[in-house]
Amino acid sequence: MPHTFIQAAGHQINTAQIGHIDPDKPTLVFIHGGLDCIEMWRKFPAQLAEATGLAAIVYDRWGHGKSDPLEIPRAGDPREDEAAQPLLDLFNHFGLKKVILVGHSFGGAVSLIAASKHTNIICGVVSIAPQLVMHQVCIDGVGEAEAAFKNGKLRDKLITFHGENTDIMFFDWAGRSKTGDFQRRSYAEDLKQIECPVLEIFGKDDNYGYLPNLELSQTCISSRLEVTEVPEAGHYPHLETPEVVIETATSFIASLVK
Repeated sequence: MPHTFIQAAGHQINTAQIGHIDPDKPTLVFIHGGLDCIEMWRKFPAQLAEATGLAAIVYDRWGHGKSDPLEIPRAGDPREDEAAQPLLDLFNHFGLKKVILVGHSFGGAVSLIAASKHTNIICGVVSIAPQLVMHQVCIDGVGEAEAAFKNGKLRDKLITFHGENTDIMFFDWAGRSKTGDFQRRSYAEDLKQIECPVLEIFGKDDNYGYLPNLELSQTCISSRLEVTEVPEAGHYPHLETPEVVIETATSFIASLVK
């Protein structure tokens, strides 16, 4: 995958392109999770691009992978912030007029919020284990991640991918998750503004929990919503059960490509 650094919302962002962008077809844009980056998607973006016959853009969000480090303290809500100008700048840089977002976890939430903002560009969303609601199981999952980071195991894993970005990225994610404002934030009104079809995929063994996010989506999304619950998967169904996720996502995406 050829890598390109672009400017998005004033920060240098590392991007990678898969295939040739056809302006007459949608392009897949992948938005990774709270502690992830391009490399942590593994083969999934290339596999889904090949299965659908569509080009794809994968990128390191600000503060992740090879993108610019975070500047802290970081004001605002990053899920809402990253759904707005950074994505619009990425769309403009690559000349994307039709986009299908594929987001995971934190990125799954960003993909849904973005669909409410860029209705003229985003024609579909595949949201994998979206984390919109900071319910108790999710908060407990963040606590477990903190413990794993402090004992060194998780930090050693993440530093391979994020280098000097690792500590600031992790503690911004974990610390923000514990604040009252972040936990109380509701995206109900954003979800109500979504006009495009949405596919949500959940692992039934997700250690961060998923039912409150599913219930919120079912209550608020009035456009076409398809839901797949994968019994054998946890928080990373696209890595744990890739065949199921690729087959489900490919079928959904085929219904969007006219």
